[in-house]
Amino acid sequence: MTLIKANPEAEVSQSFEAVKPGPYRMRIRAVKNRNPEKNDLEIELEHTIPVTELCGVGGDAIKGQPQRVFDYIMLAADKQWKLRALVESTGLPWGDVDDSEFQGKEVDVTLKIEEYNGEQRNKAGRYIVKKG
Repeated sequence: MTLIKANPEAEVSQSFEAVKPGPYRMRIRAVKNRNPEKNDLEIELEHTIPVTELCGVGGDAIKGQPQRVFDYIMLAADKQWKLRALVESTGLPWGDVDDSEFQGKEVDVTLKIEEYNGEQRNKAGRYIVKKG
């Protein structure tokens, strides 16, 4: 058993505040196979925006922890358009890839906003592939 020392000044935060829609440079923090027992051929990515001050949807500054955004990418052969954009946005060539190669990479992502359970949340739209 481990005793966890509580910070008396810790704030209760039940969600992350949404940032304004638009392009952001993000870091891929984690990649995992979603529903591996069902073999759904989908991966889940957890991105962080590696800045500590952003502008929220209402225009107020967001301070504190980097924002997290989750994305789900289908891997079925006929649904790989988003996977290809992800691969190429990391600078990797399009082809067979080990999903562990995404970990820690930075990508440009266009964020959008969706409503979920009455709250506004960011969602990854398109991965921006730079030509050249």
